Amino acid sequence: MRTKKCLVQDALALSVLLLVLPAICPAQETDRFKLSPPALQAARIIGVEPLVARLSSLTAARELGATGMSLEELSLHQQITEAVMVASLDVDSVVDQIDNERAQIVELQSILLARRQRAIGTTNLATLALSTGLGAVSGVLQFSNTTKGAGNAIGFAAGGLSTLLSFHSLRQQHSGTRPAWVLLSMLAPFFSEPQEHSDYPADTWAYLNSAPEGVASQGSRREQLLAEWRRAGRFPPLDSPQSKPRIALLTGTDAADKKLNMDLLSVRAAMLADVRDEVTVMKRVLAEILSGVRVSR
Repeated sequence: MRTKKCLVQDALALSVLLLVLPAICPAQETDRFKLSPPALQAARIIGVEPLVARLSSLTAARELGATGMSLEELSLHQQITEAVMVASLDVDSVVDQIDNERAQIVELQSILLARRQRAIGTTNLATLALSTGLGAVSGVLQFSNTTKGAGNAIGFAAGGLSTLLSFHSLRQQHSGTRPAWVLLSMLAPFFSEPQEHSDYPADTWAYLNSAPEGVASQGSRREQLLAEWRRAGRFPPLDSPQSKPRIALLTGTDAADKKLNMDLLSVRAAMLADVRDEVTVMKRVLAEILSGVRVSR
C-alpha cells in the first residue's frame, strides 16, 4: 500500500514538474539550436519562432530517449524550411530590384557623361578654330595703321565668341532629349513616398522596420539608415523647405527629369547600396536558421 502511495506521489510530483518546467525555462527550448539573437528575431518576423521552439523540444526529447525522428519533427522541419526559403526568395527579389535600379542609374550616368564630353569636345574644337582663324586675321591687320582698329575689333570679337561658345557648351550638357525610362524607386518607402514600382515584401519590410537584436536600441534599421544619410548630408532636414524637392529627385521615377543630374544620381546609387547591404544581412540570418535547426535522423 505504501509503495502504491509513493508511486502516486511521484507521479504527481512529475506532473507538477512538467507543468512548471516550460514556464521556468521557456527560453531553453528556443536556445536548444543555439540561434543568435538576430536569427531568433528573423524567426519571429517570418512566423516560425513557435515552430523552432517545438522542434527544439522534440529533438531534445528524442536525443534523450535515443529514438528515431518522429513525423512531427519532419513536419516541423519542413514547415520551417519552406518559410525560410520563401523569406529568402523575397530578399532576393528586393536585391534584384535594387540592382536593376542601380544599373539604370549607371546607364543614365553614362549617357549624361557622353553628352557632356561630346559637348565639351565640340566646343573646344570650335573655340580652337575660331580663335586660331580670327587671331591670325587680327594679327595680319595689326601690321597696317589703317587696319589696326579692325584688327583689334576682330580680336575682341574672337574672345567674346569663345566665351559664348563656352556658355553654349554648359547649356548643351543639360539640354537634349533624355531616355524616357521609368526608373525603379526602392528608396521611396523609406521616406513614405507612395510609388508604383517600390513594393517590398511584408517580411523584408518588417525586418527593415525592426530594431537590431542584441545591441543597444537605436531605432529600427530603416530609421538608422535615414539618420546615417542625414548625417552624410545626402538630404536636408525633413522639415526644411529644400527637403521635399530633393527627396522627390532621389525617389523619382522619371529619367527624363533634367534636374536629375550626375551628383544626384551618384547619391541615389550610394543610398541604394546601403539598403542592399542591410537587406543582405537578413539573407545571412535566414541561412543561420536553416543551419541551426538542421537535425540528424
